[in-house]
Amino acid sequence: MGFRMDRESCRRAAAECIEVARITSDPLKREVLMIRAQEWIKLAYAHTEVEFDRVVADLNDEQMTPTRSSPMQRHPAQQQQAKAK
Repeated sequence: MGFRMDRESCRRAAAECIEVARITSDPLKREVLMIRAQEWIKLAYAHTEVEFDRVVADLNDEQMTPTRSSPMQRHPAQQQQAKAK
């Protein structure tokens, strides 16, 4: 039994990200959760199945690309330096 992502599961995942973001006290985690919620919403409201599949593929590629810097991958000192610039 495999998992097939559909629009309703994307909406539920977005809602869960938002709910957890609301209760976390860590600003970095909150930021990451809200970014994820936006990605889930983008999937949920893709206009066509082709667009839905493309967005899923793009997100998967993004997850697997180690050269992209996401807030979770940054060291706190790097974040402070980035904010100071």
